[in-house]
Amino acid sequence: MSKRWLMIADAHLTCREPEDGFFRMLNGVSCLPADIGIIFLGDIFDLWIALRGYENDEHRRFLDWCRQEKTRRQIVFLEGNHEFFVAKTYPDAFSFSSEDSYEDGALQWLHGDRINKKDYTYTMLRFILRNVLTRGFLWCIGPTFGPTFAHYVRERLRTTNQAHKQSFPEPIALKFLSSCPPDSIVFVGHFHDRLTKTADGRTLEVLPAYADASELVYYDPSTPELTVFPADRIGELCSDNSLKQEAVES
Repeated sequence: MSKRWLMIADAHLTCREPEDGFFRMLNGVSCLPADIGIIFLGDIFDLWIALRGYENDEHRRFLDWCRQEKTRRQIVFLEGNHEFFVAKTYPDAFSFSSEDSYEDGALQWLHGDRINKKDYTYTMLRFILRNVLTRGFLWCIGPTFGPTFAHYVRERLRTTNQAHKQSFPEPIALKFLSSCPPDSIVFVGHFHDRLTKTADGRTLEVLPAYADASELVYYDPSTPELTVFPADRIGELCSDNSLKQEAVES
C-alpha cells in the first residue's frame, strides 16, 4: 500500500500530435520512490473510448507506461467524463481502475463530475453513453464509424451544460462532503481549479487541471498541506528534497 501519492487530473490530451511533453513527465515520475503511488483522476485524454476503432498510438503509449510502472508502484486510474470503458477494457493495465472512486483509509478519490446532482443534462448524457447496450453498439460500429462518432462525442462533451461546468457548485459539494465518513479527505478533479473546502471535520481538495499549467499534486500524510508544483520540477520530488520542505512550510 502506498504511503504517499502523486495526483494528475484533467490533462485533456488531444492526441492530434504526439504528446511528448506529457510522456517526458511520466518518465520523470518513473524515478520516484516506489512507495509513492500515482493516481490519475480522470480526463487524462480529451476523449478516450476504449474500444476497437476509437483509440490511437497515444492511448496505447499511455497503457504501456502504466503496465510497466505498476510492477514498481501502485497505479490508479479513475475515469473522467471524457473517458469511456477504460476500466472494463484494460483492468490489466492498472493496479486499480474504476469509473467511480478509489479509497485508502480516510482518503477518497473521484473525478468529480457526478458531485453536481442538479446537472440533469449531463446525468442523462452519461447514462446514454455508458450503458451496456451503447458499449455493444459502439464496439460494432467502431471499425467503420469510430472516428466520426468520436468527433461527435468530443463536441457534445465540450459544449453541453457550460453553465454547470464553469462554476464550482459549493453548496452541493459541501452537502456531498458531509455525507462522507468522518475525518475524510476527498480529492477531486473536473473543476479545473484549486480549492480546499471543509465541512464537519471533512476536507474536500479540488485539484488543478494539468492541461492548464502542467501542475502535479503531491500528498504526504506526514505534512498538513498538499504540494502543487509544475511538472518540470518532478526531479526535486525524486531527490526527496525541496518539494517536501515546501509542503512543511506551506
